[in-house]
Amino acid sequence: MSSSPAPIRITSYGARWGAPPRHDTGALVLDVRDRMWDPADAAITAPLVVLTGLDPEVRDYVLSAPDARQTVERTGRQLLALHRAGTDEAVHLYVACWYGRHRAPAVARAVADWLAERGTAADVEHRDIARPLIHREPAKQLEACAFCRMAAGTDPAPLVRDWPDAFAIVPRRPVTPGHLLVIPRRHVRDATTDPAVTAAVMQRAAELGGELAEDLNIITAAGPAATQTVFHAHVHLIPRRHSDGLPLPWTPQRQ
Repeated sequence: MSSSPAPIRITSYGARWGAPPRHDTGALVLDVRDRMWDPADAAITAPLVVLTGLDPEVRDYVLSAPDARQTVERTGRQLLALHRAGTDEAVHLYVACWYGRHRAPAVARAVADWLAERGTAADVEHRDIARPLIHREPAKQLEACAFCRMAAGTDPAPLVRDWPDAFAIVPRRPVTPGHLLVIPRRHVRDATTDPAVTAAVMQRAAELGGELAEDLNIITAAGPAATQTVFHAHVHLIPRRHSDGLPLPWTPQRQ
């Protein structure tokens, strides 16, 4: 007796928020992170940012990309082939964009609709569609940010280390000898804003901290109550020595 067709499950997600959910069976992954959203179309896409891929305006823009319809059809055919193999295990499709709000939900829904038109239902979940909206800061705000000016080279600062995604400087008021700041080149408010930026800057901080070869505090702050005073994410590397007398946090706090 033949087994019943496998159910099809489609999940859209944002790669910035982590890998797709773990699964015990095979899966297809469709990565649209660098497709179907043209940065040069800012005049068109700016009003779409506050919407999601389930809104008609975003869906129509995403699916108007030259390869979008072919991608949807090709992916649908691959899913149908797995579905018709007749196993009793679920067939998974994960669709990834950067933040899981726009392209991935639109494409995931389009694949499900393509399958439905051919008599095959699919369960669709949008894992990250309700995540906080993240977008680039206005130009005037970036110009007012001291760290952005350093990153752009308009406010020269002696660099201890320079990477493509971050740089390190000596702060104006170091709290111990050897105190360094590691700063992402992209403007994000704090370490909770964009996990990928935070991961990159922490990696750079760890690399530099390993080269210092001494005891350290590696610290970042998020929000005024946590002593953040510059609202561009940054990481402190603070060499520590026995009996250095440095309290943490080092800014005065009410007892």
